[in-house]
Amino acid sequence: MVEQGNRCDGRFFGRRVNCEQVPLLPAEAVARMLDDPRKIPYLLVWKSRSDGTVQEALRAAPHKEIEGLGGLDWTNVVEIERHDGTRTFIRTVLRPLPRNGGRVRLLICLHCQIPRRALYGWRPGGRYATSAERSWHWNCRECAGLCYASEGGARAIRGGRISRLFGYAVPDLLSPRPEPWLPQVFTSIDDSRLNGIVRQNHR
Repeated sequence: MVEQGNRCDGRFFGRRVNCEQVPLLPAEAVARMLDDPRKIPYLLVWKSRSDGTVQEALRAAPHKEIEGLGGLDWTNVVEIERHDGTRTFIRTVLRPLPRNGGRVRLLICLHCQIPRRALYGWRPGGRYATSAERSWHWNCRECAGLCYASEGGARAIRGGRISRLFGYAVPDLLSPRPEPWLPQVFTSIDDSRLNGIVRQNHR
C-alpha cells in the first residue's frame, strides 16, 4: 500500500511511485500471444532505460486447464512465469469496440476484478519513497498503489522561491510526459534480439 502523504501547492509528500517507472504488461501483447495459431509461449523482457540491463522477464503462455480444477473454462487464461520460477494466472475477456464491430482483449485485475488495458507486477516498496519492488500478482494501477507522473503537479518545474522573492518572471513549466515502460516481445527463441540480450546479461 502507498503511504498517504499531504499535498501542498500541488506537491505530494510521502511514498510515491509513478506507473511509468515500473514494467507494464500490456493487454495487446497478451492478445497477440493468445491469438497466435501456433499456441506457443512468448517471452517478454523489460530492459533498463538507463543502462540496458534486464530488470524483468517473464514467459507468457496460453493455459486451458489446471490439474484438479477440471470443468472450468481456461480458454481465456494466460499463465505468467517469471525468471525465478514463480507463476500466476491472469484471466482475460473480449469486449466489443464502439465502432466497426471489432473486439479488444482486456486483462482482469486479480484484486478488483475490473478489465484493464494493462497490469503492473511491481508496487511501491523498498528503501526510498520512490522505490518499487516486485509483487506476487499483476494488478491494475490503482490496486498496485501507483500514480501517474502528472498527478499532484509532479511534472511541474517551478520557478522557485528566489525568483518570486525578487519578482523575476520565471513561469512554472511542465516536464515532458514520460512514456510507459513497455516490454520487448519475443515470439521465437531464435530471435536474434533475444540472443543479444542473453549475451549482454552474462558478461
